[in-house]
Amino acid sequence: MKPQEKGKILKLLSVCLSYPDDALAAAAPEIEQAAAGLGDPNLRMQLSAFAAELATRPLLSLQEHYTAVFDMRPQASLNLTYHLLGDREERGRALAGLLALYQRSGFEPAVNELPDYLPLMLEFLSIAPEAATDSQMSRCLSAVPVLLEHIAESPSIYAVPLEILGRMLPDAGDAGPSGASDGLPAALEE
Repeated sequence: MKPQEKGKILKLLSVCLSYPDDALAAAAPEIEQAAAGLGDPNLRMQLSAFAAELATRPLLSLQEHYTAVFDMRPQASLNLTYHLLGDREERGRALAGLLALYQRSGFEPAVNELPDYLPLMLEFLSIAPEAATDSQMSRCLSAVPVLLEHIAESPSIYAVPLEILGRMLPDAGDAGPSGASDGLPAALEE
């Protein structure tokens, strides 16, 4: 997969995993159009189906589902350092490290979220793929398989973008909450 297409997919996944608001609901046709331009037919099909689901469900229903999946269940939080460190003091240092990485790269987050918020991290990596070599970024992303396991416990449309992201990451079989994913840079920069 070309680096440009990886960046495009990461940006699409960032949008798909963001809190559903009026802008996201209105963007469903754009998501489907962007998905149609992807080279991988499986990705096209999955993202098109996800966009169709966004377009057909009422916004309030999407918001309730998103909140039930990600906000009411800490084990499914999109704040990745939570999976690695819980609410320990080290988490604050990890968040500060991610924020410093964003600042060094000249990235100005457009959303008011913690720096470990997965959609924000994906948006950052879509424009700064070289940042995937940062050990803290790799370690945070090693929590994605853990997150996906929790999402898979109950049916959710959000399993689709997480599964796609999980396939883009290296095999993280041994990179549970305490480990880092050593192969991440290669997976994102193929």
